[in-house]
Amino acid sequence: MNDQIHSNEQPARPAAEPFDGKLLALSLFARLFCVLLGTMVIFRFFFDWEFMPTMLAGACAMAAAVIPPSKAGGSDNRSLIIIVLSLLGLVFQAAYIAVYYYQNDFDGKHYWWSGTYAYFTGLTLMAVYGAVTLFRARRRGV
Repeated sequence: MNDQIHSNEQPARPAAEPFDGKLLALSLFARLFCVLLGTMVIFRFFFDWEFMPTMLAGACAMAAAVIPPSKAGGSDNRSLIIIVLSLLGLVFQAAYIAVYYYQNDFDGKHYWWSGTYAYFTGLTLMAVYGAVTLFRARRRGV
């Protein structure tokens, strides 16, 4: 009885994973980057009124950025949807590059690669974020 009264022991808490801070940084950077890309696409459409496959890439980026990831042990597939949207956005961006070079097949006409790097970076980071959260949710759910 005396042991129960004077016991200062607390139940053991699970150790925090060291990856949590990096995952949060990846989440914030990828989401802000993709929201920026989606916003740029919306403004470009309203000013140009011209549809391009890169606009679909921006729409996929914006949609992937606003979907919350899967919860640990949950049965939802939100992280999988983030991955699919990100990869679909990369396909649309690659299609835009192919269309550009098909339509502008003459010397001296070069694609604006520095702008495309933003799409590739943002969508790739979003796909990585979706994959990490998907694997973490599956691992913790077991």
